[in-house]
Amino acid sequence: MNPAGRQLLVEASLLGAITALFLAAWAGQQKLAEASRRVEKGVQRERALGDVLQLVSLAESGQRGYVLVGDSRYLAPYQEAVARLPTALAQFEQSFGSAAPAVRTEVQEVERLSRAKFAEMGETLQLYRDRGRSAAVALVRTDVGQETMVQLTDHARNIQRAETDAILEVSQTWRTDRWVSLALMSGAAAVCLLLIYVLRRLVRRYVFSKERETEALNERQGELERAVQRGTEDLSELSTHLQTLAEKERAALSRELHDELGGLLVAARMDISWLEERVDTSDPEVRDHFNRVQDALLAGVDLKRRVVESLRPTLLDNLGLFPALRWQVSDSCGRAGIQCVERYPTEELNLTPEASIAIFRIVQESLTNILKHARARNVEVVVEPRGKWLALMVRDDGIGLPSERVRSLRSHGLAAMRHRAIGFGGQWRIARRTEGGTEIHVRLPLERITAAAAAIAS
Repeated sequence: MNPAGRQLLVEASLLGAITALFLAAWAGQQKLAEASRRVEKGVQRERALGDVLQLVSLAESGQRGYVLVGDSRYLAPYQEAVARLPTALAQFEQSFGSAAPAVRTEVQEVERLSRAKFAEMGETLQLYRDRGRSAAVALVRTDVGQETMVQLTDHARNIQRAETDAILEVSQTWRTDRWVSLALMSGAAAVCLLLIYVLRRLVRRYVFSKERETEALNERQGELERAVQRGTEDLSELSTHLQTLAEKERAALSRELHDELGGLLVAARMDISWLEERVDTSDPEVRDHFNRVQDALLAGVDLKRRVVESLRPTLLDNLGLFPALRWQVSDSCGRAGIQCVERYPTEELNLTPEASIAIFRIVQESLTNILKHARARNVEVVVEPRGKWLALMVRDDGIGLPSERVRSLRSHGLAAMRHRAIGFGGQWRIARRTEGGTEIHVRLPLERITAAAAAIAS
């Protein structure tokens, strides 16, 4: 049998032994509960019998005291006993409802003699009232009442003896069952310990073999992780290089468009204006053509400006990051009719050009996503230094980003933002806001993005 089969057999045997141990404990507990119930029932029966005998004795003492002394105060115990007798007899009858037939016969005799004793005491009191104390005393001194009490006492002793024998039998049976249960539990426990020992040895062998397999697997996994890490680093460097190259190409194209195309458009407008001045005509059709050409050239200038600003914001290079962000936020929110709130430091930060364009692109991409998907009414953009970090937050109150998209990040724009932040050793996080909307939170280390720190490091 292979190791797995042996382990399965030992586990099945251990389960069976534990089940047997549980059943033995459960059976012992049931027998103990039954013995406890029987003893409790015996105590209840003894109490019920004692209550009846106490009432009879109390009534007899009060009745005799009243007859012999004549003081009415002695009737109080008798009257109390008469009032409590029906309840006591009912409880007495109920306590012995499940008793053996012989005991039930004794119980009936005790009930009959108790009622007879109370009837005899009632007759004596009635005789006292009708014929006086001497007649009642003479009846008390007869053996009628004493004989009834003797019989009552004998039947009560028979009941007590039967209950005592039953309790002793239950106790003896419980002691025997306890030893049997203890023997069974001890045997089952010994078997469990043996099986646990065997199972432990099998498990140790299994774990040892798995540890060797795990070590080999970890070595292979480590090699794969190192290979993946090297590939990831290469891809990250390549992505950073491509982003930097794209920004350089955009800047070059922006300058080319601004200088060359802008110059051509301005020269064309100047030539058209010169022609308008030289060609003095009142022909409406000619004037309309001149106006359309001027409007087309003006639209071309506006288009050139928008293209240049989208490729490389001139404000970013000329005035700094925060004026460029204000222009970008104002332009985006103005076109969409969104209320915008901005918070920036009072003074411009001395950031590296790479960090400035990265922050600008993150805000630009965030605003683009908000305008396309969020359906927001309010947007908040915050840039502020916090200790050794520069914090950037973009919040909106729109419909929020789907949870599966937040987890998977299947968006080139989100992935680009994340890569820009991580490229500077920073942190990037996107989350759904509890009050609705989406929040993008970026933290960049100031020692990596400030120009002074970069100069010192270089």
